[in-house]
Amino acid sequence: MTEVGVGEEAPAVLRERMVADLRARGEIVSEVVEAAFRKVPRHLFAPEVTAAEVYGAPEGIFTKYNSLGRATSSVSAPWLHARMLEAAQVAPGMAVLEVGSGGAQAALLAELVGEQGTVTSIDIDPDITARARTLLGEAGYGHVRVQEADGAQLIQDAPPQGYDRIIVTAGATDLATAWWDQLAPAGRLVVPLRFRGISRTIAFAPEKDHLRSDTLIVSGFVAMQGGSAHAPRVLRLAGQDVRLTVDEDQPADADAMVEAFAGPQYEQWTGVKLGGSEGALPRLEVWLAGAVAPYGRLRATPAAAERGRVGWVLDRGMPAVWSQDSLAYLTLRRAAQTEEQERYELGVIAHGPGREAVAELLAAAVRRFDQEARSAGDPVVRAYRRGQEMAGLGRVVIEKPSVRLVIT
Repeated sequence: MTEVGVGEEAPAVLRERMVADLRARGEIVSEVVEAAFRKVPRHLFAPEVTAAEVYGAPEGIFTKYNSLGRATSSVSAPWLHARMLEAAQVAPGMAVLEVGSGGAQAALLAELVGEQGTVTSIDIDPDITARARTLLGEAGYGHVRVQEADGAQLIQDAPPQGYDRIIVTAGATDLATAWWDQLAPAGRLVVPLRFRGISRTIAFAPEKDHLRSDTLIVSGFVAMQGGSAHAPRVLRLAGQDVRLTVDEDQPADADAMVEAFAGPQYEQWTGVKLGGSEGALPRLEVWLAGAVAPYGRLRATPAAAERGRVGWVLDRGMPAVWSQDSLAYLTLRRAAQTEEQERYELGVIAHGPGREAVAELLAAAVRRFDQEARSAGDPVVRAYRRGQEMAGLGRVVIEKPSVRLVIT
């Protein structure tokens, strides 16, 4: 257990400050989620660090690493837990399945479902389930059921009517058939999903014969393990400095991309300007995944930018498209500053024999977003089971092992 040292603030004080901050930033919006955050002793679920670190963490706190030094379990940041729970819309008496056991979110869920509800938390790693079981018991949530299981498989004793809520806390590359099969007819599925090189935590609800998103959260999670795990393909365009991430087995000739990137570059500026706090770029990234193909993400190190190998590429990467012998990616430059905030113009940098054509493809899509979708809120992600009819939806279909995604 983490004890309070000399000069350290009490966990209760830190917790109240965390809740006030989450409220002020709009991460917590409902009274029920606020009450749950006020009740759960979050610091007990990360005893390896101080209470101040737990309550003030801007990012997740990693609690286990594999033999390669990669994180396999974490306690998510308070803001992310808050946004996921708000998106899940958990109510008293519900049956909730959590896929990925950290302990802290299971405790929050237990507060939300109350004495008449149930929370089942599963993880494929016995070390993680043992840890979660112990910490939940010490925090007063021993009634949460913790089970060692592959989260992408059916739960043998699931409620006959299905789970009212399924909340996945590990990065997924697919919507497992088991989640769809065990979701109640009016249920909600909240899952961190990777597609086309980007990751979003998405809240889905049933709509007719498919699932439809109503919340998209920019976030990152440790990857799922087990049979459903699938790593993206990474093409190294300039050693470790510049990389192209390709998901869903999209065709991409590595040698051709390396050769293209080594050649001359072509720039085209779109005239589309963004405000620094507007949030349009994350929406554009998702919208493009449903508008152009193939589509992935270009990442670069600061050293690559300093040497002029790439344009202005954000730390998390930028959208990219390619053809058989050419590729193009989005970049930014500062535009005229208004009184309210700095503004940035979106541009395209392209390489390869067909660089002008791929640049125009990406630039035209950006302009179309600006004209047709920029003011429409978050894009909508629809998930269909494989083999379903999908006539007339979206320009691009994203093929996953269990589902097909369209984005509009």
